[in-house]
Amino acid sequence: MRCFIDGSMAVISRSAPRSISSTSHQVMAQFFARGFAGAIKGWLSNDSMTKADLIDASVACAPAWWN
Repeated sequence: MRCFIDGSMAVISRSAPRSISSTSHQVMAQFFARGFAGAIKGWLSNDSMTKADLIDASVACAPAWWN
């Protein structure tokens, strides 16, 4: 699982929109690895992230048709 998270982080770091903060990248990687529960876990593990950061990162991971 760690390898998948690390790989996701590398891709996200290169291709995420600039509007997504770099602190949200870990949440996004966890989302890809573990789904929404993983995103929440990533958010809870970083005291500097806000609820808005979690929402922004989760929406960024959602398919285009979802919103």
